[in-house]
Amino acid sequence: MSTSELISENFSIYKYKLVDFLKELHQFTINAKNEEFEKVISNLRSNINEPFLFVIVGEVKAGKSSFINALLRDEVCKVNAAPCTDTVQKLEYSDIKNESSINEYYKRIGLPAKILKSIAIVDTPGTNTIIKHHQEITEKFIPNSDLVLFVFPAKNPHTQSAWDLLDYVSDDWKKKVIFILQQADLARSEELATNTQKVKEYAVQRGISSPIVFATSAILELEGKENSGFDEVREFINSTITGGKHLKLKLNSILGTTSQIVEKSNESIETLQSRLKKDLTFAEKIKQRLESGEKHSTYEIKSLVNRLVSNYEKISNEVKNEFEEELSVVSLFKRTFGAIFNKDSSIKHWINELQQRFEKKLQSSFEEIADDGAKHFLNGIRQLLQNLLDELDIREQQRINKEELYIKIGEERLQVIQDVKSKISNLLANDSFTTFLNSNPSNLAPTAMGGGLLAIIGAVILSTTQIAFLDITGGILTGAGLLIAGGVLFFRKSKIVKQFKEGLDSGKVKFEEELTEKLNNKLSLIYKDINRSFVPFYEYTETEEKRLTFLFKEIKSLKYELFKLKNEIDANL
Repeated sequence: MSTSELISENFSIYKYKLVDFLKELHQFTINAKNEEFEKVISNLRSNINEPFLFVIVGEVKAGKSSFINALLRDEVCKVNAAPCTDTVQKLEYSDIKNESSINEYYKRIGLPAKILKSIAIVDTPGTNTIIKHHQEITEKFIPNSDLVLFVFPAKNPHTQSAWDLLDYVSDDWKKKVIFILQQADLARSEELATNTQKVKEYAVQRGISSPIVFATSAILELEGKENSGFDEVREFINSTITGGKHLKLKLNSILGTTSQIVEKSNESIETLQSRLKKDLTFAEKIKQRLESGEKHSTYEIKSLVNRLVSNYEKISNEVKNEFEEELSVVSLFKRTFGAIFNKDSSIKHWINELQQRFEKKLQSSFEEIADDGAKHFLNGIRQLLQNLLDELDIREQQRINKEELYIKIGEERLQVIQDVKSKISNLLANDSFTTFLNSNPSNLAPTAMGGGLLAIIGAVILSTTQIAFLDITGGILTGAGLLIAGGVLFFRKSKIVKQFKEGLDSGKVKFEEELTEKLNNKLSLIYKDINRSFVPFYEYTETEEKRLTFLFKEIKSLKYELFKLKNEIDANL
């Protein structure tokens, strides 16, 4: 078996291995939602059996069209005509000359040119022109090219747009590149030598070692004159595509493109994982801060309840003393006989008056304590939420430039953060719930938790304490009044006083229990609502962690498979 036959056989073996690998990589790009890479891989899979692909780029009036005409010895592109400057043209071998338009910006031309039996040529629009579908070059042809020819005008190879495209071709896709200084007949020999050297320097600066530069003159070639430079170009092409070299070069070209996709995807996943790590840390910080905040709020409630209970004890002691003093025999007879002439002196009137004074004193003192306690309680929650809101602002600003990523990130993260910010901002705001809950404190339910929740906590505290306290003390005073009015006091004064005091003491326990339970229930609802506001962020980080873990595992496996395949091809082709 000859060397060329062995190379051809090995090429077939590794071509099919590469096809299998491209299938896996294509599925990865679908999973990663990268439409650009998905198209590139799809084109690679389609073009692996196509002829060796030359892509020719250069600025308008650099002489690209003339170069192609001279290379093919046929007027394929009319010099200076619009179709050759704003349309991508793929030139392929055909027994009969033909032309077909794929779309407005891409056409295929078949020519009976011998050189096209081994290669296909893509002629691209000028790099310094703006065309509507420039991605025809960047997405379809450059990544799939086997060799890129950069055509410069021999008199001026310094134009920035062409060298910018070279950065894309060489840095992004690691394509093999050669340089053509066209229209060499217009440059003096010294000028041509200088510019040839300059092109090599520019290329080396961009990481191309040992750059290949040809100086050509399409006019001399088409006129059949010597020293056109095209013999050297054809000799280079022949040496590239004969003896099986083009087979290995084609595989290596495809491997180069796939290597870039794998590497860029890997870098993107690592970048996203780094950001996700910060998001996960922040999510954990939120949970810890809310847990700590709830503990602090519980302490604030306990402190408030203790103050209210102490106030209860103080007022109840005053009531006990007055009650006991007014139940003396002398006072009782005065009220009993005084009521004959003045109803305001009756025992019943005294009981009512005592209750009214008691309630008024309770209301004024409880309002002051509840208001002060609510301020401490609210300020703690407000500060907690404001701190979390500030950190959400920071997380929102920490975005990744999409242009630097090759894995789909979409807008979900940003939308989630903005949604959470909106909910937290609403919790810090005031609204109509204040009026509603002031008049209906018992109606507070999870469905009523909203933007003005924090503003009504003081009203809830006051309403709860008054209801709990007045229900107890009012009942005790009313009961005592009935006993006294019934004339029982003469015989059971000590027992009545004792029962009254025990009732107030028992009421204190009940008051403390009910108040603690009700306020803690309100507190639980508040923090549940706050936690619900952060649920979308928790869910996003959990979902993103699963997605990136899966993609990271896939890309590591693909990276290893690609490494093995490249080594096998290098060793056997």
